[in-house]
Amino acid sequence: MGFKRRGYSREVSAELARDYKLFVIACEGAKREREYFEFFERISDKIKVDVIDEITQGKENFDSAPVWVLDRAVKYVDKLGLSDEDELWFVMDIDRWKPDQLREIYMDCEKTKNWNLALSNPCFEVWLYFHKKKEFSGLTKMICKEIKHQLSTLESGGYSPEKFIPDVFHAIQNAKESDSNPGHYSPEILQTKVYHLAEALLKKIGLPAFNAFITRLQKKK
Repeated sequence: MGFKRRGYSREVSAELARDYKLFVIACEGAKREREYFEFFERISDKIKVDVIDEITQGKENFDSAPVWVLDRAVKYVDKLGLSDEDELWFVMDIDRWKPDQLREIYMDCEKTKNWNLALSNPCFEVWLYFHKKKEFSGLTKMICKEIKHQLSTLESGGYSPEKFIPDVFHAIQNAKESDSNPGHYSPEILQTKVYHLAEALLKKIGLPAFNAFITRLQKKK
């Protein structure tokens, strides 16, 4: 595809030395993804989350979107001085992409250390839905608009990270159980691979810190 990676993995200077792990998350501009992942920073100072959103904004020629997305991500992380421990995740919706475009991005992630792809089919809200339910029911059409509507009915007042992230372990379990092809990067309809990213975040945070945060959060209610 002619895409050239520019120095993602490199030695970090003493000025940039730190005791946290950085998760750089490239997504497609939805406010919901940004709010969800940035919420994890509140749980533990062992992680930082930097969201590159709107990675396809303004790209009129969608046939070259994989090159555009990857190039934007590389230009962004080149400014940060990322360490070998840090991770870059592309969090993307299948409904906006052609299969060959997604495969291009997946193949480049396979070639680059600590680059990862987490797809949802058809959209990110599938992952959010699994926080509250094990399976979908009552869908007349498997489209994002209807999935988003169902999501809004699962909690009084609708969706918010504060109401959903306490159930992230349920989401991981439900998403895993629904994943009909866990060895493949691309999920089937009403499935998601975002649980891989959630597991990586929680592994760094640690269960004691997560449980302590949720306890404090619940006491504020």
